[in-house]
Amino acid sequence: MTSKSDVSVTVPCNSPAPPSYDAISTSTVSADSIWSKLCRWVFPRASLQSKEKCLSCIRAIVSSPDYSPSFVIQTVSACVATLPAAEFSKLLQQPNIEDHTALYWAIVNNRREALCAFMHFISDSSPAFISDLHLACMMVGDNTLFTQLGLNEMFKPQYKSLRQFLGCPPDEVQIQELSSGRFVASFCVRMFQKRLRTADAIAIEYLARGRIWTLWVYLGSGRKWVAACQLEEPSLPVEGSNQLRIEAHRKSPDCATPEPLIITSEFSMTSAPRFSRIHRPLIRHRLGDWPMEDDPVYVDCEGTLHMSLTITVK
Repeated sequence: MTSKSDVSVTVPCNSPAPPSYDAISTSTVSADSIWSKLCRWVFPRASLQSKEKCLSCIRAIVSSPDYSPSFVIQTVSACVATLPAAEFSKLLQQPNIEDHTALYWAIVNNRREALCAFMHFISDSSPAFISDLHLACMMVGDNTLFTQLGLNEMFKPQYKSLRQFLGCPPDEVQIQELSSGRFVASFCVRMFQKRLRTADAIAIEYLARGRIWTLWVYLGSGRKWVAACQLEEPSLPVEGSNQLRIEAHRKSPDCATPEPLIITSEFSMTSAPRFSRIHRPLIRHRLGDWPMEDDPVYVDCEGTLHMSLTITVK
């Protein structure tokens, strides 16, 4: 798939934004910094439009052992002074550093200041670029960054669009890594019934155990509601066991708390191609018809579903 994505990547920090294109000047680079010397070497006045020389500075930022966070913004400012905004964004999204993008290496090499600086200049994110960010987060096993970048909704923009249209805040996913190959993914799915009745499906991506997973709740065959989990490319195949737990809630203070819904099963699966819906799920649990009931015990007073999935990988 080569078309552009209609969603943007979120800047994952509160670091000061690099200067805008109108405000950028190479004079903002500290005169005595190693980065200033590098930029003066690669950006002589006679070749300000050189992409190759701009790439040299980018490569140094994400790979140099002399990396200094304090000079990232100045160095990026010197880079973008030589290229139009669209060209610089395109350069950052190309796999031109060891077959990956600059932002991939910023994540893998833990150059967060560089990642934040680059993000301010990303526009019209391509699917290949987004896939590279997915792979980088998977390599470092960082679900928090995965969520902060907005990657958990990037490949399923229709569900994000509906959530935002309904005024629904983002869902929450907490990952707890345990021993013996186990992890617990805990979900708070807001406006659960309203979104499900509107779109017939809810999808939440998350990262755990070096793999990218998608939790689905959808209307399956026979018009029955199903909770499922599938593995996303480029995750490695996996097998093991799982336990799905959906919390129940009291509907009045004088009532006892109902028992949670708990379902266990074994599984084995390979990853699914991107841009597919419900393709070869490894875990599938029938939920019955309670998602269509009025005020069910499995949804709290604010309309939120609280659910956890414990997976043990063999």
